[in-house]
Amino acid sequence: MSPAKEHLKVHRRSVTLDGLNYTILSPRPSSSARFATNRFHEGWHVLTDTEGAQLLARLCWAMAFQRRSRTVIVIDAPFVVPNPINADPSSPIAIVNSDLETLSSAAVASLRTELPLRAESDGTVVLQTRGLDVALADPKAFAERDDQAQWRGHRERSWLEGSAGLLVLAAPAAVLRAWGVELSELGPRSAEGPGEVQVLDAFSSRVEQAIAARSQLFPDKER
Repeated sequence: MSPAKEHLKVHRRSVTLDGLNYTILSPRPSSSARFATNRFHEGWHVLTDTEGAQLLARLCWAMAFQRRSRTVIVIDAPFVVPNPINADPSSPIAIVNSDLETLSSAAVASLRTELPLRAESDGTVVLQTRGLDVALADPKAFAERDDQAQWRGHRERSWLEGSAGLLVLAAPAAVLRAWGVELSELGPRSAEGPGEVQVLDAFSSRVEQAIAARSQLFPDKER
């Protein structure tokens, strides 16, 4: 794994949500990863390509080791695009370590009003994800760790919740680490990832085709 991936740089901003100070981390514009969201069979899903899965893996892994409360990773424009099914608008995505806290409904609504993030970045934070590469080098040993065994009984539950136009992935550290490993191992093909993440081959092309088809069906409707 290259040092560029081991050391993931993100922007840091300070915002006030529901009367409390939060730190918002977000990918830098140089990333070409793109994400979409979709509600299907009464559940929310994140759709992306292999590059997006790799970025999401690193973000989840880093958040698992976050120690400062009221810290949230946000994936927003330009990384969020219409979904490749019918070109419906996608929701921004927030990643939260629920071992530290949960976002209240008021905080979620307040965060949504801040998006897309317009304020200048307060600086750059380097997220260390070398531990993910160690886990990927021996996934069997990682799966046998005590912290992983403890959460397996809850594996089928949903970790994604949609509220106030924001998709919140709130999971304990063990789950975030497991997602990091599983998402990293998905190849360039249509594949179901962990939880509610789906990695699609030719994701960007599918998005463009969906937008074009929607334009033909609703030529006068603003998307």
